[in-house]
Amino acid sequence: MLQLASSDSSAEPEIAKAESMSRRNHLRDEMRWMAVGFLQTGARQSAVARELNVHPSVIHRLWNHYRMDQNASRRRGSGRRRITKTADDRYLLQCARRRRTLTARQLASQLSAAAGRPISRQTVSRRLHEGGLFAR
Repeated sequence: MLQLASSDSSAEPEIAKAESMSRRNHLRDEMRWMAVGFLQTGARQSAVARELNVHPSVIHRLWNHYRMDQNASRRRGSGRRRITKTADDRYLLQCARRRRTLTARQLASQLSAAAGRPISRQTVSRRLHEGGLFAR
């Protein structure tokens, strides 16, 4: 536990350390390569983690990734792929603005025909909501 009202000066670096950890989501590339360099020279993973102010599991995953791929840079995100492209979204918004009486289901069938792949009513509704047309 951090001591906030202590007269001990060692509490200040702990507070700064905790604050810096809470604000940072990813290691920057230069820090990743620095960690790999330390590990290649024989440093322990726990010592590297302490030096870079990260959890040891971060260094462990980084080292495993480096040993497999010989690369320390971040991997691409693995979220769900979007079914509609940016051009599809623009086309959808354009159609919706031209004919404001069309329902999301009608717009979905129109976009499906234009794109050549099935697109659900719910997807169309989300895209219209993102684009500023609140047609739910």
